[in-house]
Amino acid sequence: MSKRPERSRVDFISSSFTRREWFRIFFGSIGLWIAAPRQKILATHHWASHSILERFLGEELHYQLGFWLLQKCGEARTLLTRTEYPYILRASLEGKTLGVVDVLVGQYRFSYTSFVTVSRTGDRFRPHHFDLSVGHLGKERHTTATFDYDKGEIRFKRTFKDGRSKEEVQPMDRGTIYEDYMTLFYNFRNGCYGPFKRGATYRLPIHVHKGMKSLEVKIAPSAVEEEKRRQEKIKDGKDLFLRFRVNREDVSSKTGDIEGWLSSEAVPVKGTIKDVIFFGDLWGELVDRRFVNKEGSVST
Repeated sequence: MSKRPERSRVDFISSSFTRREWFRIFFGSIGLWIAAPRQKILATHHWASHSILERFLGEELHYQLGFWLLQKCGEARTLLTRTEYPYILRASLEGKTLGVVDVLVGQYRFSYTSFVTVSRTGDRFRPHHFDLSVGHLGKERHTTATFDYDKGEIRFKRTFKDGRSKEEVQPMDRGTIYEDYMTLFYNFRNGCYGPFKRGATYRLPIHVHKGMKSLEVKIAPSAVEEEKRRQEKIKDGKDLFLRFRVNREDVSSKTGDIEGWLSSEAVPVKGTIKDVIFFGDLWGELVDRRFVNKEGSVST
């Protein structure tokens, strides 16, 4: 490939746990939930589009974020768009704090952007590189990963707050499928990982940190799904219940457990991070889904 998007500078997130740190964790974890595998919610059917662009290009999802004390403390958005480069698309997740919380944490902003290409068959995305940007108090921190298929390696880079940077290289294995959170989000929704079954467990490829190679997602059986749905105030659109677990330190949770609801069209409608230290359960709920066309107009 002769061209690729300009990569932003990179940084890493500090390890100390503060209220500002929690919002890094919150938005990052909501990102993990949003980007977890989704698929058509039919227990015995499998639907795969031969044109992943036809299905998802222009999709824009808006979420409201909250926890036990405040029903609305932030917002987040996912969007898939074209770039100025002919064969590269931009899949993004952005979040920010609102209201009094925005003041308390110093205008927290989160951005996860994955630049992707389309497979030769047209049915899946392949990660090219991603950028993670976190900012508050007028300062930004970044981290990136580049998937170099020609050299057969993934290059991870972090730049710390004091200006120091750290680079790591992980070799790519021949025949292995590589995913980041945003490519996995769209690829699984598009049916790239086989038929969906309630009660099933999926061990899926994911490569967003050096040494991290898979994510295990469990789709709840019908009985558990029905019980969880009864506990929801708003039941419409909550058709499938899933669970997965991440590293506890990544989300400052006692368990690392994340739960989520999907609609009948495999759209993530609600996600909850369980047992976050000092905050309890944190959630994000879908408030709007729309499609933005090439001219920039919106259809719902």
